[in-house]
Amino acid sequence: MLTADLVDARRKDGELLLRTLDADGKAEALAIATALLEEARALVGRRRDEVDEAWDAATSEAKRPKLAAGLKKLAADACSFEASSELDPIALRRTLFSSAAKARREGTFDRAALDASVGTPEIVERTLFSDLKSEHVLQEAPTVNAAALVEQWELGQAQAVLLTAVRVTCEIASSSAGLVRAFFAKLKFHQLLFTAERTASGWTIVIDGPYSMFDAVTKYGLRLALVLGALRPLARWTLTADIRTGTQRDPLVFRLTSSSERETTAIDEPHLTDDVRELVKGITAQKGPWRAKPADAILDVPGLGVCIPDLALTKKGSKDVVYVEVLGYWSRDAVWKRVELAESGALGAKVIFAVSSRLRVSAEVLDSEAPASLYVYKGKMSPRAVIAHAELLANAARSR
Repeated sequence: MLTADLVDARRKDGELLLRTLDADGKAEALAIATALLEEARALVGRRRDEVDEAWDAATSEAKRPKLAAGLKKLAADACSFEASSELDPIALRRTLFSSAAKARREGTFDRAALDASVGTPEIVERTLFSDLKSEHVLQEAPTVNAAALVEQWELGQAQAVLLTAVRVTCEIASSSAGLVRAFFAKLKFHQLLFTAERTASGWTIVIDGPYSMFDAVTKYGLRLALVLGALRPLARWTLTADIRTGTQRDPLVFRLTSSSERETTAIDEPHLTDDVRELVKGITAQKGPWRAKPADAILDVPGLGVCIPDLALTKKGSKDVVYVEVLGYWSRDAVWKRVELAESGALGAKVIFAVSSRLRVSAEVLDSEAPASLYVYKGKMSPRAVIAHAELLANAARSR
């Protein structure tokens, strides 16, 4: 992925505008990408600093230096560089330097003899600093072609901008409910904090950015950058990001719009976080009447918000469904909104809200008459506890 300093953009009237590729720019980008890939394939087995030197020479006359630097970064990411040595370089340096210091004190310093005491001159020379990044050896060249590398650069530019976002607002429209559900699932998979609201033409999603928080900025920013990949299968979308850029974190606006209204027909496998996958396995391992599978529902309460459950629980011999939404990484505010949704009586479904104890919310805050329950867990979710909540909700529904 590109870094923010490699973004080729300009400022105008409070907006950050990417410098896109016209016909000449596209031709130059393809030429640079081709040269980088050809050099890499010719230098397999050579040290990284040799590859870098060859790449610098191949891009020395580029008209757009940031374009060249960005393509070089992506080409390097696509390479496989590894330390290559028969011996442990740290242990070798310790032994060799200790022996050299002792020999100097005794007045018997002989470099060739010292090298011979630990290996052949060739092995010592190759191993001594082989753990340094510049000494890593190119094991495999990129398999990507020039056109794909340029496409990665175009996507990477926008992703790098999102690393500095305070807030991102997406407007999406799709004729496929499955694609919309898949989009929400990807947001949850990447543990992004968002709110969603149905509109006349689709959905409005507001996602908190890394610079709206006090910690985990880089990690969260990388997740947020992946939103672009989640948007691409949809027919129509716009993205507006409030960003902070430069050393002074100047506030700017960044906008993107879908370039095509063609919509993918394929829907990816359900995106589930590791803790949710583990919960599914745990419920299956109970070998009881309850089964768990990825949910495909969107529970919308106009005026109050949206609940997007992660799992659907069903019991053998019953048509009832109990949904589970995991709020382990969410905020307290998100939990209170779920409580409001449940107590409105308009969810139209039975839902277990699994809430991490770190959010400091009591299970008693949800009215016992609501068709939902709060399961507060510490550490990992218990399959037994989730099933117990599902039984209570199912039995309460039958008794009403």
